[in-house]
Amino acid sequence: MKVVRFIAEMRYFVLIPVIGLAITAGILFIRGGIDLLDFLWEMLPGMGETDTNSFIIIELVEIVHLFLVGTVLFITSFGLYQLFIQPLPLPAWLEINDIEELEMNLVGLTAVVLAVNFLSVVLEQQDENLALYGIGYALPIAALAYFIKVRSKTTDSEKEKHRQEAK
Repeated sequence: MKVVRFIAEMRYFVLIPVIGLAITAGILFIRGGIDLLDFLWEMLPGMGETDTNSFIIIELVEIVHLFLVGTVLFITSFGLYQLFIQPLPLPAWLEINDIEELEMNLVGLTAVVLAVNFLSVVLEQQDENLALYGIGYALPIAALAYFIKVRSKTTDSEKEKHRQEAK
């Protein structure tokens, strides 16, 4: 029985990524807030200049990107805690019921990171061949989208099968 209890208590090791992800998310939020304040401070004097339009878009997208990554890390942290330790008093839309939901969050985040990186390359108007960059970014995004599609169909059919068995 001691072995079973020891194995059951090993679930508390998940507190390491829970705490680490929450701290990292907080750092990203702070960094995003600082970057946003710096951006506003730099932009206020030169708001009428036309050559800053692409710079404004790139900076804002990258700042929002920091906040989005932080949010996904927080959700992942909450989800791991809910799955392995105990339920949290969170809104229904933040409840994580299985590891696949966390996996989908990570896959979605990866696609967004790739898209933001590509947008930065496009808006910086470099002399490099954008078609190669586009293909390089599009292929993994398409593969991730296909993965999400296949996984969601599989998950839906498994959930339906479990519902039928429960009846």
